[in-house]
Amino acid sequence: MTPDSAATGWQPVGINDLEPAAWDALSDAGSTAVAAGPGAGKTEFLAQRAAYLLQTGQCAPPHRILAISFKRDAATNLGRRVQERVPEHADRFVSRTFDSFTKGLLDRFKAALPTGWTLPGSYELAFPSTTEQRDFIDYLADTANGDQRAALYRLPRNTFLAEVVGAWSLPSEPPAGDPADAAALAAWRWWQERFERPERPWLDFVMINRLAELLARTRPQIRRALRATYPFVFVDEFQDTTIAQFSFLKTVFTDAVITAVGDRKQRIMGFAGALPDAFPRFIRTFSACEYALAWNFRCTDSLVALQHVIAAKLDPTAMRAESRVDDGPAIEPVRLWRFNGAVQEAAIIASWIADDIDQFDRTAADFALVARQKVDTLEPHLRTALARHGIRLRNDDALCGKMRLQDLLKNEVTRLILGALRLAVHPDGLSDVWLETSALLQQVRGTAGDDMAIRNVHDELAQLTGTIRSRLASTSVDSATVVNEVVRFLGPDELRGYVKSAQRGEELEVVLDSFRARLAVVSSQTADWSAAFDEFEAADAVSLMTVHKSKGLEYHTVFFLGLDDNQWWSHSRDREGSTSAFFVGLSRAARRLIFTTTSNNTQGIAEFYDMLRRAGVAEQSWLPDDAGPGRIPPTAEPIPAKLWSVGENRPLS
Repeated sequence: MTPDSAATGWQPVGINDLEPAAWDALSDAGSTAVAAGPGAGKTEFLAQRAAYLLQTGQCAPPHRILAISFKRDAATNLGRRVQERVPEHADRFVSRTFDSFTKGLLDRFKAALPTGWTLPGSYELAFPSTTEQRDFIDYLADTANGDQRAALYRLPRNTFLAEVVGAWSLPSEPPAGDPADAAALAAWRWWQERFERPERPWLDFVMINRLAELLARTRPQIRRALRATYPFVFVDEFQDTTIAQFSFLKTVFTDAVITAVGDRKQRIMGFAGALPDAFPRFIRTFSACEYALAWNFRCTDSLVALQHVIAAKLDPTAMRAESRVDDGPAIEPVRLWRFNGAVQEAAIIASWIADDIDQFDRTAADFALVARQKVDTLEPHLRTALARHGIRLRNDDALCGKMRLQDLLKNEVTRLILGALRLAVHPDGLSDVWLETSALLQQVRGTAGDDMAIRNVHDELAQLTGTIRSRLASTSVDSATVVNEVVRFLGPDELRGYVKSAQRGEELEVVLDSFRARLAVVSSQTADWSAAFDEFEAADAVSLMTVHKSKGLEYHTVFFLGLDDNQWWSHSRDREGSTSAFFVGLSRAARRLIFTTTSNNTQGIAEFYDMLRRAGVAEQSWLPDDAGPGRIPPTAEPIPAKLWSVGENRPLS
């Protein structure tokens, strides 16, 4: 216990203890930069920090804590964790994504924007592609003259939005003429083309950020209100902060106590404009103290040893984490498998997973298949091979409407509608689904803490499921009609209002369109509605995803597919970012990690193989007939070569 905690008598909530560095960071009265590597328990740390501030009165009513995350599921998970730890204070903990917070601020106060930047009505959310950004710069440069043309051609293309538009602080009034600086000119032209459309303006999230920052900068009363409401701010995954987001923090929360948590070694959003020096910049700007969490609650010691080899490549000063996990029964923790082709790879992986499930009573959800990119090309063979063993595959990167499947499944509107549908086809009840769906409906109706209103919500949910059950009994009803029926019953305006207040940054219509698209696909492939709703979620399935989608997740066993130049073709363009992605992917495994490749073309990522060699990971080359009908017991030594675990320092063949 630290001196501060001893003075207050405060103890961690729901856990036995914290590591020494976590105690120090948690009780620091100023801004802090907390390095938290894979498995460090950063969500739990932030939840305990929130409990400490709220329970000791340092964040006293009516003040609130604002937690900003970069991924929506991370924001949801943190909010849920605080609710579990300190339910009596949970209403004063606000967990949002960066985009949802800035969009909510703009939507609420857009009438206060300075003249020239005012929004006369609604706007349309835009998601400019990299191609659009490149084409914009090329056209601008092609039509410019002399020195200006050369300067415009030198601007970053792939990260134009983040690094150029995001770096331009909007003047209190739009420029009267073209700025002389090439970057300012390009940013201004981008605004002219999109903000000044005759129809509704197009606003992307970088532009929304800039307008929100302008509001706070030019309207002191708004800035004072935000600072008074949120004297404490948490920022998760700080290594992914962009220049626009940092600028917003600096403008709005200079006087706040900020806890920035993240891991420099997991900076994988460089392609999206993440600052290369986010933590040093934060420490200088906010006079923050540095702390490093040393315990790893996810991975066995063998996997921690491998992680440290890659971590040291990214940061030579990185300390080796201390595993707090029992290794359990002896298994080979790290392997490298080389196959003759995708068919053989899929067959052996599927057979191996099936045997592991049978022998050790695991579930399909204990396994993940992770690749750098191009997972759609890997899906067909893997899906077919797993299906032969009765195992489902879920491609979390698949596009459903405008949303990726992973994002759709974690959306609260999705959880509400899917929960109602599943309850409708299970009249005997699904207790966990009922509790989750009822809680979500209470949030939509705003009935928290009102016992009579909560009973009304329970009655409403029972009525809804009965109505939907009758509709599903019709042979003519299609999936879109089913979804529309649920939305009509819940009330589209009320749902839309809930999304705007609680899930700012998202649009209800985008979620609903994506939901309909997913349900249309699965219902066409299944025999009945119950199977369709189960397949929609595919909770008991092996997950297939990109490295970026895997961030923040963990699995018992991870197959890291495509350790070759085909998947890592851009490694030479950004070695640090690529190595960080490698580190993120391999650190998702809690007990076992298997790298695979179907290609001998690995010269471009030779340094990855060198790191694995130094970590003691050995290679297994599968023979052509190894993909036959016989299963490969997971505990047996693979044929024909022995595989060595981390620490034995055997060379790769």
